[in-house]
Amino acid sequence: MSRRSLLLIALLAAVLRLVSVPALMHDEGPAGALATHLLGDERAYDRWARELAADGSPRERAFYQAPLFPWLLGQLYRALPPTALEPDQAVIPRETPHSVVLVTQSLLGVATALLTALLGARVLTRRAGLMAGLMAAVSGPLLFHETMLLKASLSLLVFLGALHLWLDLLEAPTDRAARPLARRGLALGLLLGLGVLLRGNLLLLLLLVLASLLLPWGAVVRRPAAAALVLAGALLAISPASIHNLALGDPVLSTYQAGSNAAIGNPPGDDPSQGIIYTPLRAGRGDAWFEEVDAVELAQQAAGRELNGREVSAWWWGEVRARWAEQPVTALQRACLKLAHLFHGAEVADVKDWAFVRQAVPWLATPLSDFTLWGPLALLGLVLLPWRARPGLVVLRGGLGVVALTLAIFYVMGRYRLTAAPCLWVLAAGLLDRWPGLWSEGRRARLGAEAAAGALLVTLGLVLPLPSAAGGDHVSYSNAASVLRYEALSADEPGAARRARDRAVDWARRSVEIAPAFPGGRRMLVLSLGCSSPLLTPRSDEAWDAAWRLALLMESLRAVGEPPRDVLAAPLDAVQAATQRLMDLPSRPGGDALAGPLLAFAERAVAQELRSGSEQLELALRLVDQALKFDPDEPLAHVQRGLVLKRLGRPEQAAQAYRRAQDLGQDTLELHNNLGNVLLELGQHQAAEASFLRALELQPEHPVVLRNLERARAAQE
Repeated sequence: MSRRSLLLIALLAAVLRLVSVPALMHDEGPAGALATHLLGDERAYDRWARELAADGSPRERAFYQAPLFPWLLGQLYRALPPTALEPDQAVIPRETPHSVVLVTQSLLGVATALLTALLGARVLTRRAGLMAGLMAAVSGPLLFHETMLLKASLSLLVFLGALHLWLDLLEAPTDRAARPLARRGLALGLLLGLGVLLRGNLLLLLLLVLASLLLPWGAVVRRPAAAALVLAGALLAISPASIHNLALGDPVLSTYQAGSNAAIGNPPGDDPSQGIIYTPLRAGRGDAWFEEVDAVELAQQAAGRELNGREVSAWWWGEVRARWAEQPVTALQRACLKLAHLFHGAEVADVKDWAFVRQAVPWLATPLSDFTLWGPLALLGLVLLPWRARPGLVVLRGGLGVVALTLAIFYVMGRYRLTAAPCLWVLAAGLLDRWPGLWSEGRRARLGAEAAAGALLVTLGLVLPLPSAAGGDHVSYSNAASVLRYEALSADEPGAARRARDRAVDWARRSVEIAPAFPGGRRMLVLSLGCSSPLLTPRSDEAWDAAWRLALLMESLRAVGEPPRDVLAAPLDAVQAATQRLMDLPSRPGGDALAGPLLAFAERAVAQELRSGSEQLELALRLVDQALKFDPDEPLAHVQRGLVLKRLGRPEQAAQAYRRAQDLGQDTLELHNNLGNVLLELGQHQAAEASFLRALELQPEHPVVLRNLERARAAQE
């Protein structure tokens, strides 16, 4: 390609980033709230990087997630330490090191556009390369993922670099000197190995590269020496992770998350639309740091013993094979739907959703900036462009095939499809580049047929949304509400706290309106309404109503497996009656594992407001006991149980509940004061005095505790 063409692509990509990123960051709506805070996997990478920067983050088992990106981030944090986090801080504002990552990833985005253009020129023609590069330069999804603290931008560049080096090996003439070829083979292996430490599915690309170098096909010469160097380089790059895992007694090459991810993408049941997008192993626990815990716990519970990482992954793969064998038609339908997402114009929702965020950058919200046109045209190009004697198109189709196989086995997200974007852009550009030639050759009937087929595919993509393409606005509103809730709790002025809380409530309600059966939106509504601080009084009645409706949803998912859509919007008394009826039903297979954690949260929230009358208190005790069945080591639930038992006139049982909370690490003024009052009632005056003294250590001069301490001392005189 000419330097002028490359300069045009680079300038266009750079200017769009200089304009779009500030617009996104300064948006005053929910898009801006999402863009300026770390959520989901961003939060997990940030937490891991902080641990690496602080103490090296020793693990007790093999790596679950690919370690290279958080390791690189950890090195940055050593040079530019971010502000320390509060315990269990769920929302993390962007800081200086995050801005450094954003700028770096924007530069990687420009490089991606250039490498895409060069790939198109090498595989097809200069004109096709220019078109593909321009598609990449103006891509909204590409730019959007560069603004997040994720590995998508870096892994995409590694993927593109690997395609170029692979093509170098395949196109190298047989008389080329051995040394340059060896250098390229070793470089490709090292790059693919690093890619595996960024995104595990590049292991499939490594296997495909080795097969292309070892097996005879077309006019390509077998190159076993190059294959050996590729393999050696890859193993060398992966070796730090492998050595780490082996040192822990876990024979895992890089990570062990493949089995549980395959299970997420292949859930039990006969509905092929389930499993297309990410659904946590346990409802309400979609954060990345929960996924490993849940994958290990569920596998170990089923196996009845402790498992290492390799065994955990193997257990989940066994579950997947059993589901495929039980429902083969459903599994095939689900895989086909996932593959359709590869070429569909819609972006599958994630924690942050491009279809939602693009409202802040309307100049990128066009069919030219997403896959509305390029996805269907790429599918047509995949079929119509030459298949023989073209190593470049083999590389292109091979890279696309790796992503397609990954999506079919696992699940679909916009950032996972993004890896295939350069291949899609080049294929679409190749098809467009082919049409003027057909016209000049007089093959106008063929041109008309291909153009009509392309128009039909684009139209079908617009009018036939896929099951997961209904939009992720409900997820985005819920996540934006979590940001505003954090701001409400962090505010230093009552008016600001109320405004942030009320906006959080509005956005959480919007999430519930869009998707009434989405547990995350209902949970966030309960949390936002119950938001409490020294500056903020909770909207308790509304929170209680929302908690009952969440409890109904989760009880229905536990017992029946489907949401009670006809009752969720009913009057509160009908919701309460339906919930209590469902509580008497046994759990369906897998229901406790799916619904348990979020059901426990909802039932504790409901029980918190049941404070008067024996009937209400007995129901509160039942709800708390049900919550403890699902989450027996939650200390706050034991504190809550102690409070209910005290109100029911059962001080001995209340003391046991408070002691259990202490054993689980709970150490708060409320706990010690409540325990002291119960011990006073039981006549254990010295123990009561000790509890009150501990409460005063946590908050000296607290008037209520001081009065209780005087009572305890007076009782001993």
